[in-house]
Amino acid sequence: MFELENLIRLSKEYIEPASMVLSRAFFNDPIVCWQIPDESKRKAKLHYIWKMILKIWIKLGEVYTTSENLEGIAVWHPPEMVNISYRKYILNGGFILPFRFGIKSTKKLMYVQDVNVSMRNHLIKTPHWYLGPIGVDPKYQGKGFASKLIKPMLKRIFWENLPILLETNSRKNVYIYEHFGFDVFEEIIIPKTNFISWIMIKSD
Repeated sequence: MFELENLIRLSKEYIEPASMVLSRAFFNDPIVCWQIPDESKRKAKLHYIWKMILKIWIKLGEVYTTSENLEGIAVWHPPEMVNISYRKYILNGGFILPFRFGIKSTKKLMYVQDVNVSMRNHLIKTPHWYLGPIGVDPKYQGKGFASKLIKPMLKRIFWENLPILLETNSRKNVYIYEHFGFDVFEEIIIPKTNFISWIMIKSD
């Protein structure tokens, strides 16, 4: 791992522990609970999806943590890699996901992903960064680690003069991101569900 403005860029040897951090951070996320309703199965399976995501974005994007204790993880998609094909997911281990994560859960995951990508492509067509996922281990939440993960990249991207887009399904998170200068760009109900997705943009 190497440091960048008080952040440490994650390398592949940290994928396993980092996937467990994100699993704990998102364990009670409403979308995740919908994808895997059974808590015991969620605990056993959730880290597989994060391992795949981290493997891909360590290679294609930028993944940061605050220290070697891995208090939190933030995944950043650069403008040229905001949306990637399912082929890239498959080539980076996605082909085993239905067997590890479950076929039904994988279908739900892909459905939400497709809706979000479609909305992003509709709402913003100019080059931009995408933030997601970002998660702080529950034992470190409320101690400023989300701010430590986000602020250095906001400063860097500000000088690139590019907007940043993110999505959240939590009203509480909307208020947190507003604190960092993000504005709600669109609020939608994900079709076939009762979940609200807030699409937020920081443009300056």
